[in-house]
Amino acid sequence: MEKTKDELIAELNELKQKYSELEQKSNEEINGFRKNEEELRMKLMFLEGIANSTIDGFLVVNPYGQKILQNRRTIELWKIPQDVVEDPSGLKQVNHVMYMTVNPQQFVAEIDYLRDHPNDKSRDELELIDGTVLDRYSSPVIGPDGINYGRIWTFHDVTERKNFEKQLIQLNADKDRFISIFAHDLRSPFNSLLGFTELLSKNLRSYPLEKIEKIVDSIYNTAIKTHGLLEDTLLWASIQSKKVTFSPSITNITEVISEVVEILEPIGNAKNITITHSSNNGLHVNTDIYMLKAILRNLVSNAIKFTKEGGKIEISALHTDSLTTVKITDNGVGINPDILEKLFSFTRTKSNQGTASETGTGLGLLLCKEFVDKHGGKIWVESIVDKGTTVSFTIPDRE
Repeated sequence: MEKTKDELIAELNELKQKYSELEQKSNEEINGFRKNEEELRMKLMFLEGIANSTIDGFLVVNPYGQKILQNRRTIELWKIPQDVVEDPSGLKQVNHVMYMTVNPQQFVAEIDYLRDHPNDKSRDELELIDGTVLDRYSSPVIGPDGINYGRIWTFHDVTERKNFEKQLIQLNADKDRFISIFAHDLRSPFNSLLGFTELLSKNLRSYPLEKIEKIVDSIYNTAIKTHGLLEDTLLWASIQSKKVTFSPSITNITEVISEVVEILEPIGNAKNITITHSSNNGLHVNTDIYMLKAILRNLVSNAIKFTKEGGKIEISALHTDSLTTVKITDNGVGINPDILEKLFSFTRTKSNQGTASETGTGLGLLLCKEFVDKHGGKIWVESIVDKGTTVSFTIPDRE
């Protein structure tokens, strides 16, 4: 039976209503999808921002070891060129990072192991050829379904920590060496003091005055040497604890050299050693005067100590190329090459005796180096056995 016109119009209106409802629902779903897409885009943007702002590098690979994702920090740590980053195969990047390591075999061995043991975790340290040390950690990505979807590698820069550990090891070694030097150099003068005072205690009434005077002189000289050891020790300890302040001022270096020579000349005269110095009388340096005096006293004292009877010592100061260079030259016994390379290190076993059996603390040159370093200068030694030694140090110009 054919439908009437009114029935057809009613059906058409019904269809239009359903279409309108479907269209509205479709628009609502599309708007919902767009909103979800925008939210996902924002989340992805923030996730990428977080990934690229982390201090650690990370690399995500699929079960076959092919690169899926890496952050900017990974590229920075491994210094990966852009053309290598953009290589779709990832082979260029593998070759690049492998040969950035000091030990490529270690790098490859860990990857090979994890390829055979895909569900294992791993952690090791990699040293790069530029000195960087990376803590490398790797963990599999296992989904809720138990399937292995790949692996995440993370790289943490531990260079600063490793350097700090090396410094601690060196500081401990220096501390042990310092105690050894101190104990060795302190034992001898105290044994002398104990021996001389025991002699006096037992024989004070029986010894003639002349002999008593000699013993008292020996005690006095030993006490001076012991005091020098204590002074050097306290000064060294103060430097290590950063208690010594560096206070540079404009100083006439010729006057400082003259003052030091005047103080040490009597010791040189006792060995008939001639001490001369030459420099421009108007030569001024920006220096900590107390540190400068300590440097000169130690170096000139050493020159006297290792110069034979009737020898000579020359001190000079010259300004060139924004540097003032001071040299202390003697014609003494010189220094063996094996000792020469260890002069500014705690690895020396002891302080050598001088030409007149003088003893030392073993700390003098170490103090000199510390003070020269504080000035931003350098100190070095040139020597020929049985010919003599020249110790030089520089003081850079300061604004």
